[in-house]
Amino acid sequence: MMMDINSTTLSVENQSSSIHLRAPSFSGIYHTNLLSHSPSQIMNKNENEMKLISKQNQLNPCNNGSYIKTNGTTCGLKEIMIGRCNEYQYIKRGLYLSNTTEIKNCTKLYELFESAARYKSYCNTNMSTYESYFQYALDGVHVINRALFWSGTYGLAHAYSNRGINYITLEDTLAAAMADGLLWCGKENDTEGFDYVSCPRNCKDNIWADDAFWGLASRTYAQKVAGEIYLVLNGSRTDGHPSFRNGSYFTTYELPNLQKTGQYRVTKMIVLLMHAPDQKVIEKCGEKSLRSLETIIRGYNIDYGCKDDPEELILIMCSDQWEARECQIARKVLRQQWDIKVYGKSNTIYHSISFLFLFSIIINYFL
Repeated sequence: MMMDINSTTLSVENQSSSIHLRAPSFSGIYHTNLLSHSPSQIMNKNENEMKLISKQNQLNPCNNGSYIKTNGTTCGLKEIMIGRCNEYQYIKRGLYLSNTTEIKNCTKLYELFESAARYKSYCNTNMSTYESYFQYALDGVHVINRALFWSGTYGLAHAYSNRGINYITLEDTLAAAMADGLLWCGKENDTEGFDYVSCPRNCKDNIWADDAFWGLASRTYAQKVAGEIYLVLNGSRTDGHPSFRNGSYFTTYELPNLQKTGQYRVTKMIVLLMHAPDQKVIEKCGEKSLRSLETIIRGYNIDYGCKDDPEELILIMCSDQWEARECQIARKVLRQQWDIKVYGKSNTIYHSISFLFLFSIIINYFL
């Protein structure tokens, strides 16, 4: 049974000539405490707080009756993944699924995942290891006009997507939602089959092992999106990388796998380029690496659009950095306008200036 994740316009033929964005929904916004969604890169925030593991608990520190934080497989991995699968399909059904969507067997889905990883050395995995898992989880799924990609903007992109309410990120799909934030690695010749003490940081002899799951997840997701898609990039990076860079998950696994022909093809990419408050503007739409991205997209015969700092993203950024210089202007005007709304007059000492006019000042600051 084919399934299309909710879209405003079901036909990918119908595309707008201008950029129209939904107003953000702020309910339930959360921030991840992970440096990356890739299991190989998950680290403890403070390794000095890690408890020492006694010799008798080295096989599985999860079985000693108290929680011991390690760099190994997440305790309760099976229960967490099956629970997330059921929650996704039965509780969050209205966000992602239609009434005719085929329900996936969560036990079967976990077993496909487990058979790919358990009792197998982490460094022996590759891009084909989890194929059966993703094929079953995403069978018949197409994300039309709601796909949101990101690179270097994890927190902002997921705050904007609001867990699938506004847009659908990779992590909002069933296959990725079951594993997001979890850590695991198989162990050969072991009764448990998973290493609960320590997972490898990287595999020198097999560079594909670190991307075995999330690389395939990114590639598969890109193959399932259609219509107008969105990409959130950072135009004020402080790490020396350009907004659009080689070696990122988006460039390596997602961009090359966008469908360029057929019923479920991508018709337009809209880049949302953010510039962080109190940070220097490094790139703007139409400049530097964004020009390279536009050339690639148009070469795919896909329409391209780019917008610097949509108001929706400014509001989200300022909600997280309320004391930033640019955001203080908006803060004063918002307070003034809300006072007028509630009390019929402003209780602030600031002059009455149009909210839209001041917001245009903020936006023009980045241009």
